[in-house]
Amino acid sequence: MAPRIYTVAAGTPFLTAVARALLAGDLPVPGGKPFAPLGMAEVTLLLPTRRATRALQEAFLRASNGAAVLLPKLKALAEGSEDLDIIAGVEDFTAGAAAGAPRVISMLDRHLVLTELVQRWAAAERAPSAQDGEIGGYAAAGAATPAQAARLAKELARLMDTLEAENVNPERLAELVPEDFSEHWARTLQFLQIVTQFWPAHLAERRLASPVEHCKRLLHAEVARLKAQPPRAPVIVVGVTGADPAAFELIEAVLSLPNSALVLPALD
Repeated sequence: MAPRIYTVAAGTPFLTAVARALLAGDLPVPGGKPFAPLGMAEVTLLLPTRRATRALQEAFLRASNGAAVLLPKLKALAEGSEDLDIIAGVEDFTAGAAAGAPRVISMLDRHLVLTELVQRWAAAERAPSAQDGEIGGYAAAGAATPAQAARLAKELARLMDTLEAENVNPERLAELVPEDFSEHWARTLQFLQIVTQFWPAHLAERRLASPVEHCKRLLHAEVARLKAQPPRAPVIVVGVTGADPAAFELIEAVLSLPNSALVLPALD
């Protein structure tokens, strides 16, 4: 069965159109019967972020003209900076997670540890050279103060999340720059050892999981659950225009279900 993929016309409020289509019975199949009050509560909608789930709740209120309705199950596929535990708060996503899985490190703990690692690196760079007893001309550039170290730690965290979400081995960073820039890049790689060596060792020693690893584990668990026990009620992916490999795998699993759909905003 070919997956059902729909778009909402440009200029039409996207989430309001989705809410109206569901209330009218046009999702997941156009022209279908409207859901019974309890039937609507069995429908699952997968959205890109927690913010989108909140906006869809308001869209249902507008589409129903203020009438009381039971909402579908709203789940967010991605974590946002305003809410670390988006997926962890959804019982269906955590049901398939492995028992005894590592505890997730908090964003604050990660930032503090990375800041400390940056400060240690900066202190080592400022130490006199064993050869000439002088500090290098650009040693510890950008990390001379705790505030600068905190900013670098934030960028390191962003880099780690990107590499981990896209399944890129951090060790491949050494292959990015031609040999013409080897001297400067060698110092950069020394700094990036925080990502490639020290940080993984810190997580392993304390048996912690990164936020991205935690998210991927839950997404993979949901994929396994859908394949083992396909739900009878519709599952609809709404407004997800970009996804990392783990989220894309979940979308593929959803679209393989007989009662599913993907709804996207139309491009201008």
